[in-house]
Amino acid sequence: MDPEQAAKINTDASTLMKQGIALLEERRPGAAGEALEFFNRALQLRLELPVDPALGADHFQAYLLAACWFNRGDALMQLVDPDKISAAINSYDEGIAAMRLVSLDQDPRYARRLAMGLQNRGLAQLAQGRVDSAIESFDLSLDALEGDAASALADRDYLLAGVWANIAIARAGVKTSESDTLARAAALRAIGLVGHLESGDIPSAEVGLKARYVLCQVIAGQLPATAPKDAAMPDAVHEATDHAEAGLALAKRWEEKGELRFWPLAHALYNFAALVYERYQPQFLEEFLRENQAFK
Repeated sequence: MDPEQAAKINTDASTLMKQGIALLEERRPGAAGEALEFFNRALQLRLELPVDPALGADHFQAYLLAACWFNRGDALMQLVDPDKISAAINSYDEGIAAMRLVSLDQDPRYARRLAMGLQNRGLAQLAQGRVDSAIESFDLSLDALEGDAASALADRDYLLAGVWANIAIARAGVKTSESDTLARAAALRAIGLVGHLESGDIPSAEVGLKARYVLCQVIAGQLPATAPKDAAMPDAVHEATDHAEAGLALAKRWEEKGELRFWPLAHALYNFAALVYERYQPQFLEEFLRENQAFK
């Protein structure tokens, strides 16, 4: 294709992509459907251009095509229509296939895009109840992020934590002793990766709070039905309240900065911790309720 013609196609496609992304960020009813139309138009333009480096195409062209497929998948998922999930997964599959054509070590953005596409495919598979397939996608996302090609990514710890948190969510939904152990390990891994970031970075704080909530859910299944009659309190009780209170302290710090988006997660942690204190350590309940009444 004539280079000028190819450049014009890319420019037009980029304009459409930016318009679609802006619509997705609005989060209003109908915006996802409107965004999908822009992504479809951008996709049709970019499908006219060669993308296979083995045939002389630029690696970046495959990266741009993958962006169309991935954003299309995101728009389909935001429609919140079960009938659209398969189409979203197909879009993610196409984007992943495009990214498999490029050498990830040429640009850190390549590994990042592949990892995000794999993670979002996993979330779509999880929405269909395909837990094993979702975990497989999450594991592949981890592989992309843990490779040398992603070592230069400034937000790699956050990205890794997000994948581990999603693995924890997937594992926790299976409800077996093995899955609980794996979910707990994944949640702790996520918290460890963002622990140094979550006080100053909103996305990292969100990942940390979600991981703590999953961790508390897993621990809840390990607690005895009633408080022990002897003096020994199960370690799981202390662990549960420690994680819940750490999450509440984090949410409180953000609330003091005027950031209120974490209230629903904090409210869930508050209810969980209050129940644990009431059942196993009632002597501490009043103090806990007083210190965290903002999340009641």
